[in-house]
Amino acid sequence: MRTVVLVLGLLLMRAGTAPVGHAQSPADSVYTVQSGDTLYSIARRAGVSVEALRRWNDLKDTALRVGQALRVRPPRPVGSTEAPPDTTNAPLDSAAADPPPSDPPPSDPPPSDPPPSDTAAAEPPVYGRHTAGEGDSFVTLALRLGTTADTLYALNDSTTAPLAPGEPLRLPKRFAPPSHVVQPEETLYGIAGTYGVSTRALRMANALDTTALEPGQRLRLPGRQAPEVPPPGDWAAPDSTGAVAVYPDPFAGRLTASGTPYVPDALVVSHPSLPYGSVVVLSRPEADRHTFARVVDRGPIEAGTLLDVSAAVADRLGIDADATPTVELRTVWVSGE
Repeated sequence: MRTVVLVLGLLLMRAGTAPVGHAQSPADSVYTVQSGDTLYSIARRAGVSVEALRRWNDLKDTALRVGQALRVRPPRPVGSTEAPPDTTNAPLDSAAADPPPSDPPPSDPPPSDPPPSDTAAAEPPVYGRHTAGEGDSFVTLALRLGTTADTLYALNDSTTAPLAPGEPLRLPKRFAPPSHVVQPEETLYGIAGTYGVSTRALRMANALDTTALEPGQRLRLPGRQAPEVPPPGDWAAPDSTGAVAVYPDPFAGRLTASGTPYVPDALVVSHPSLPYGSVVVLSRPEADRHTFARVVDRGPIEAGTLLDVSAAVADRLGIDADATPTVELRTVWVSGE
């Protein structure tokens, strides 16, 4: 497998929101409600509670209308001659927490880019989590998880390989603990009954101090665990399985669909749809043969086969030129071309 991963590295080397609308008044920070906004989503961006927004805006319920102006900062105390902090340049979703009522407003304006609110930290994880083990790489994890290495690369902000043991990694959201997104008119009691948990357990799992919910709010489900990551050496099911054909010898030097000539000694294959430069791993488990290969052509040439492979790929898989054995295909890197 170490040799296979090194081959992938060589192949990869060769392969080579608009801001939220708001208005600002001279005295207070004001947000103009957009289509699709909820009081909960606005409170989350502003780093304040729903109850605070209702109190500052004298709202009797959580209903909103497009174009409605909402105060997202506490009003200036009556009789105060001191101007509130200037938040003109502060993004709505990174506002600082409200000071206690007894504290006077600060004399100096806050920095234009205050630290992000901790509100989002209380939300259930959108993605799965995994701690890298000894020998883990994006490629080996992709094979275990049934995803692609470029997906893991992007989820983890292009973390370089090799991965350090103990390094925390983000996984696709299907590996996150199960959660529930609140729909309009749903109640905490109804959601608890649907999943067979107590209302008290649901409130504790989500640190809720009220039973009121907002559409779009994500709730952790107590007692539900994230799917387990397969152990090292266990690969996910293949993307596809089928017979392969070896490029005929006369094709040597001919241009492939990608514009590069076919080189029999290169680890290359055809594929009907993957972008050129993408990398796949082909396997014959019964023969314990595996190899990486790069997509450079469209195909297959012969009907009833999965793809065409170069002479070098056939040699790695132990395939005779006249044979058409069944192989497993797993995509490990999708090229952006």
